[in-house]
Amino acid sequence: MTEWSLNPIFDSYGAITALMLVMIAIIALRPTFGRVTTLRRSTLIAIRIAIALLALLAMLRPTRVYTTTKQQTAVLMLMFDLSRSMKLPSAAEGKTRWQAQRDTLDRIKDELSDLQSDFDIRVYGYDERLHSIGFDGGVLQVPEEPSGDQTDIGTTLHEAVQRELGKRLMAAILLGDGAQTAFAPRIEMPEAGRELARLAYPLYTITYGPAGDVAQARDVSIENLPEQYSVFVKNELAVKGALRVRGYVNQSINVELLAENPLGQTTRVATEQIVAREDNQLLPIEMSFVPPEPGPYKLTLRTAEQPGERVTRNNELSAFVTVLDGGLRVLYLYGDLVGEQRLLRRSINASPDIQLDDVFVDSRNRERWPISLEEELNPKNVDVLLIENVDSTALGATHLAAIRALVESGKGFMMLGGYHSFGPGGYRDGPLGDVLPIELGRFEKQDLDFDKPISRDLHWWGELPLVLGDPHPVTTLAPDADNEPVWRSLPPLQGANKFQGVKPRSRILLETPDKKPLLVSGDYGRGRVLAFAGESTHRWWMQGHKMEHRRFWRQVVLWLARRDDLEQNDVWLKLAQRRFNPGADVTFTAGAKSATGETLTDVTYDAQLVLEDGTRQAIQLSQEGDTMKGSIQEITGAGDYLVELTVSRQGAELGSTRATFQVLDRDIELSNTAAGHEQMARLAALTKESGGQALAPEQLPELLRDLKRRREELQIEVQTKWQLGDTALDAWLFVLLVVGLLTVEWALRKRWGLV
Repeated sequence: MTEWSLNPIFDSYGAITALMLVMIAIIALRPTFGRVTTLRRSTLIAIRIAIALLALLAMLRPTRVYTTTKQQTAVLMLMFDLSRSMKLPSAAEGKTRWQAQRDTLDRIKDELSDLQSDFDIRVYGYDERLHSIGFDGGVLQVPEEPSGDQTDIGTTLHEAVQRELGKRLMAAILLGDGAQTAFAPRIEMPEAGRELARLAYPLYTITYGPAGDVAQARDVSIENLPEQYSVFVKNELAVKGALRVRGYVNQSINVELLAENPLGQTTRVATEQIVAREDNQLLPIEMSFVPPEPGPYKLTLRTAEQPGERVTRNNELSAFVTVLDGGLRVLYLYGDLVGEQRLLRRSINASPDIQLDDVFVDSRNRERWPISLEEELNPKNVDVLLIENVDSTALGATHLAAIRALVESGKGFMMLGGYHSFGPGGYRDGPLGDVLPIELGRFEKQDLDFDKPISRDLHWWGELPLVLGDPHPVTTLAPDADNEPVWRSLPPLQGANKFQGVKPRSRILLETPDKKPLLVSGDYGRGRVLAFAGESTHRWWMQGHKMEHRRFWRQVVLWLARRDDLEQNDVWLKLAQRRFNPGADVTFTAGAKSATGETLTDVTYDAQLVLEDGTRQAIQLSQEGDTMKGSIQEITGAGDYLVELTVSRQGAELGSTRATFQVLDRDIELSNTAAGHEQMARLAALTKESGGQALAPEQLPELLRDLKRRREELQIEVQTKWQLGDTALDAWLFVLLVVGLLTVEWALRKRWGLV
């Protein structure tokens, strides 16, 4: 069908009429000199009329639209599963999923051959990648066996659709077991389905294999075991996991906990018999492990293979344990919520090898004194005891005697200043009077009525600058000659308790410029003791000396616990996870800090990956803020791997550390025998508006026949449009014609002597 129309310039016939009137006036012009015959005059007018008509034609812009009907090209896409999970049983008796899928492909070969003249047929196989499949003479080039190690339905479906963009996709047919097993799919299945829906492409899914409740009838698996733990040496670690039991109801199943020490020696730590009373029951497991030595350990929960169990690689799961040396436990008793306690606790907690337990002794609850501390004062639960501004009445004679016994046996003890510390707190005549390294006055007791004024003669008031006394590990904040300037830079104490004297063999570590003792050390039995008159070291932190504050309190704790040798640089390495699937990227962070927590910057890092056979590979590190980041790309082999980090300064090693991670030996393609019927149905349902749906295998031939019948619906109207001047040929012919007529008209007038 052909249609003609006009498209005037300016969309106005009035404008064209005005222009034509001007041109008619030009045509009627007579020559101003010379004589012209009637023939010559008629010739010139005819030429001018021709030019005017051409101008009119150009201004009207005639347009022709030619419409024809054409059969649209359409694509039919067929995808089938090439992954090894297709070797698992199908719902059909005695057949694998692969055999059932091949039967379906054989069943539709005649329909596919018949459709070749109607559709561009695209056939793909898929596992973790998309594979083009030959389709010659109506014969599909199907592999003998499936061999894919993973199934990535989402990514491969997306890639197949992308290849057909711009074409009419009549249908996408997806065959497989619906098990998405790719470790890190680039495109998830729902995302691929939503893309098909957006493009109005129908998706038909056909699923092979039994549903979950049938396929998973007999299996036991270890689940929910954390990937890593951190514990201090000789402390009890509760190892918690779960056992899922399918098909072994009312049967005793043995679970054991194995521990591999830093030397690679494995021992059985504990065993437990578990009985499931319901099918698919998830039963909790809890066993204890007490590491005898510091270092990295590997714990494995394992259950034996059960009769008739197809998948056994999920019968064990491992976790990694970092056992810390030290494990110091500090008990901090304080009687005031303002002042020292908040930042003191933060400084001590900054040390990973120190566990701080704190107890607020509230003077408003004096009717409940003495408080109960039986558990806290158990020798197993405390290495160092700090007391600040707690009246002796709150502790009672029994607890005071227990504290003295702890110090005598080798525990560390420090008393800090406060209105109810030392003599004002009533400690002179109690069990701790002999423990403290200072003399306490007979009449120093502060009234227990906390509302009464403070006895000012028991304290020094105002600012008290700090002067170093005897050299000591507690007061070494900087090396050698730099130590004294550091102490001079610290803010003075804001008041302190007045010490009446210092006992023999005690040492004054800090004092005022006029020799008032502020920090005194001593010994009692096998324990170390400190008496600190101040309670305002928090001013150091608040005025820009956080590192000095942390270092001082860490050294206090380490010296009291006789662990001064732990004062060393901290080299650390952290893995966010310890279990990885094959092919995953392993990332970690690392760094080095001083004993006070300050990041070391002028150091060199060397990271190595150690394989199970002892082979070493260098790991590249990159700087990210105060930390270093390392990445190991795509480790595929199952097993245990070790990352070793060494930090040095100017060639001298400052420290080293290591961390182990595991690449799982789990064949995820075969570990879950259930087919993803629901997953495939949900994927097809996303394209429901375009006709997509889940089908049974026997419905596929009828679908193909229906698609052939619907092929006739794909006729489209194709319009061909022509407008004067649209093409270069039109434009040039028109211009040449106009210019030619103007030239002829001028040449004739020239010849006839009219110009």
